[in-house]
Parts: sequence; C-alpha cells; structure tokens
Amino acid sequence: MKKHNASEETTKAMKVAETAKEAAAETAKEQIEEIESSEAELPESKLPFPRATIVNMLRKNLSKGKQIKGQVKDELNVWLAKMIERIGKIMNSQPYTFASYEMLKEAIAPYEFIQDVEGEKTELVKKLQSIKENCDAIVNFIDESSKKKVKSISLEGEEPPFPKATITRALRKHLDSGKQIKGPVKQGLNIWLGKLIQRIAKKMDLHPYSCIDGGMFREAIETYENVGDIEIEKIRIIKQLEAIKLSCDVLISEIERKFKL
Repeated sequence: MKKHNASEETTKAMKVAETAKEAAAETAKEQIEEIESSEAELPESKLPFPRATIVNMLRKNLSKGKQIKGQVKDELNVWLAKMIERIGKIMNSQPYTFASYEMLKEAIAPYEFIQDVEGEKTELVKKLQSIKENCDAIVNFIDESSKKKVKSISLEGEEPPFPKATITRALRKHLDSGKQIKGPVKQGLNIWLGKLIQRIAKKMDLHPYSCIDGGMFREAIETYENVGDIEIEKIRIIKQLEAIKLSCDVLISEIERKFKL
C-alpha cells in the first residue's frame, strides 16, 4: 500500500513539476523578451533580486577583466526567480503542511546533478531495450511452445473409431460453405477423438467406484474445457507485450529528445 501511495505521489509531483516548468518558462520568456526589446537595463523595481548582488556573484566566478552586459545581469536575475518558482511548486506538491529540508533536497537534486543526465539517459534506454528483449523472449517462448506441440502430434497408423461420414458431417457444420476437407483431416480428427475418449475414460477410471457419474465426467473434461481460455489468454499476453514494446519505443524516443545537456 505504501509503495502504491508513493507511486501516486511521485506521479503527482512529476505532473506538478511539468506544469510548473511550463508556467515558469512562459513567465520567464515574457520577462526576457522585455529585457531583449530594450538595450537599457530594467528598473531595479522590476527585478526579483538586487542587481548588485547578481553582478558581484558573477564577477567572483568570471575571469578578471571580463565585462558583463546589462542584458546578462537582468536575464540571470529573472531566471533565478524562475528556478525558485519551479522548486517551490515541486515542494508544494508534497501532501504536508510544511516545507522540509529533505523536500528541498529532493527538488534541487535533478538540477544539482545535471551532469549525470547523459549517464541516466544511457541507462534508461538500456533498461527499456532490455524490457523489449524480455517481451520478445516471452512471445518467442509462447510461439515455440505451440510449434513443438504441433510437431509432436502424430495421428497416423491407427484405426479410426468413427464412421468417416459422421466426422465429415459434424466438421462441415463449423466450416464455411464450400470449403473442402482433405482426407488426412478427416482421418486425423477421427483418430484424435478416439484418443480423447481414451484419456477421459482413464481419468474417470481413477475413481475407486463401481459407477461412473456425471461429476466424474465433468471433472475429467474440465482441463479440456479450459484450453480455449488458456489459448485466448496467450493471445492477450502477446498483444499486451507488443503494446509494452511500443510504449518502450515511445519512452526511448522521448528520453533521446528530452535528456539533453
């Protein structure tokens, strides 16, 4: 239950972060456009931080003698406010009445370790490719298992228990009109039905009673009745795995597009 809740909270936080990112980007874009449209520096009152503080911090980390254009000072000023907005919204997405130091660390961690993005991208793509390969392995297993079963069946060399006409008429009821039934099909189905009766009889014979009743018969055929459901489930599994592979392809494409430094 805790894992489920944690997953929901993570998803919610991701959605909030994405929304915050878009909103902050739009706001910052408008402010930066205002800066770019004017060669002069913005009035101090329109800036979120004191310009002198920004300039001093920049100078400490730039080579001596380099000039800083007013546009750079103001754009950095606005951008820092945008970062605070993003981080604040991520922390605010947590279901608590306070903002803790741990929340702050969680919010800034992706930015603090931005240099690891390339490695994360490589690892994520690798794991998604591994999921696709596992999906292929399961599908191949189902296919190969079915093929082995088909190859192992032998319906030759035995005496058919039923009249050929009886089998043919019964089969025609379930085939499209005009379809021809080849001789080996009639012969094989006839023999197989005889084997099926043998198996069911042997299973019912396991009961230590002198009389075979309906309950014993239904128990004996239960496995065969379930085969249709099992085959349908196999088809469903294959379709689900194919869908997972497609989802992995979409995720890989998104990771390749978005995980850029």
